[in-house]
Amino acid sequence: MEKFEVENLSQHIFNNIKEQINNPRGYDIWIKPVKIIDFDGEILHIQIPNRAFYRGFFPFLEIIKEEFSKLYGFYPKIDISYGEEEKSDRKLLEINLNPEYTFENFIVGPCNRLAHAAALAVAQSPGIAYNPLFIYGKVGLGKTHLMQAIGHYIKNRSDLKMAYIPAEFFVNEYIQSIKNKTTYNFRNKFRNLDFLLIDDIHFIAGKGGSQEEFFHTFNFLYDNKKQMILSSDRPPKEITAIEERIISRFEWGLVVDLQPPDFETRVAILKKKAEIRNIVINDDIIFLIAEKVEDNIRVLEGILNRILALSKLTNSEINEELVNEIIDGFKRKGKRKITLETIMEMVCNYFNISEKEIKSGKRIKNILIPRQIAMYLARDLTTSSLNSIGEFFGIKDHTTVINACKKVKKLIENDTYIKNSVENIKRGLSV
Repeated sequence: MEKFEVENLSQHIFNNIKEQINNPRGYDIWIKPVKIIDFDGEILHIQIPNRAFYRGFFPFLEIIKEEFSKLYGFYPKIDISYGEEEKSDRKLLEINLNPEYTFENFIVGPCNRLAHAAALAVAQSPGIAYNPLFIYGKVGLGKTHLMQAIGHYIKNRSDLKMAYIPAEFFVNEYIQSIKNKTTYNFRNKFRNLDFLLIDDIHFIAGKGGSQEEFFHTFNFLYDNKKQMILSSDRPPKEITAIEERIISRFEWGLVVDLQPPDFETRVAILKKKAEIRNIVINDDIIFLIAEKVEDNIRVLEGILNRILALSKLTNSEINEELVNEIIDGFKRKGKRKITLETIMEMVCNYFNISEKEIKSGKRIKNILIPRQIAMYLARDLTTSSLNSIGEFFGIKDHTTVINACKKVKKLIENDTYIKNSVENIKRGLSV
């Protein structure tokens, strides 16, 4: 694709996104730095500033694909490359903090009261109140909001050195330090901090070298009374393939969870989001949205944004019919066909292991159990034959699939962790 065509494509897509999200600050932070650098007929090549930027940018990927499909009639594959990494920890912090994710904008309810109080306490008294603070909960319940609220509080009230990063960034930095023979610099970078905030810490599961480095970094910061805040989608004891000595350190401080918001809290959240956007919405509409969207704040906000965008683009009134149309469409889009591939993807993501590892035939526990669960779900949720399932998992004898299904069925009856894991994966598959 010629350069001018790429520029025209970028301008068209990003202008449409700017109109859709109706959030100038969010657009400036997460879209403006992004570059479409090429399209080869199948893959859209995108460049973002650095790996740490990816987490905030990720929710916009689907919007980019959707806008692209309006032009070309299909959804492209996305290839992401990274620009020059930022040298300054302060600059890195500013890139990653969403301006809306502050304590002032966090709605407190029965579902999150303890987590909010603990987050505020560690921001006000670092290294003293609770160290580490471990926040866990399902996707979209406010973990990232609380983490970034701590970041904003520190940034605005002190000169303390801080880094807010996804665990993936920590792992990638460690890998690069080995490659470049700069592990000394890597250690100094993280051990000279006053605050270390790591999102999705379960990502280090199964990564021995990264766990070793994290273990020593944790000990160093803890011994020097430096504050650590960690988040995960599950409690420490349920994170597989992480060393027991690390799990025990997660529990040294305070472990708090986030639950789905009740109706009153959902109403308050919607009203706050509308207030931030300077939009007045009738209470009946707010109540309708809160009644129909129950378990995920991120989905709640996404639906509100779509309602506002559609109302603006079509110049139509925000009424019950419009709201029902958006919510029903959102729920339909969220359902996808369950295949061997989607089951494999979900199991790999849940247990933080690769497809290659599952298919490897290794019989170590942290690979064997996920493999058996994947086969059990394949048998339970698809119409694939035993032979097809065995072939997909690289197994010649279909009796192995039968035995795996029997084993998992028994574990579900006797092991709470396995039962919860299977239910969570099913929920992720929209079953």
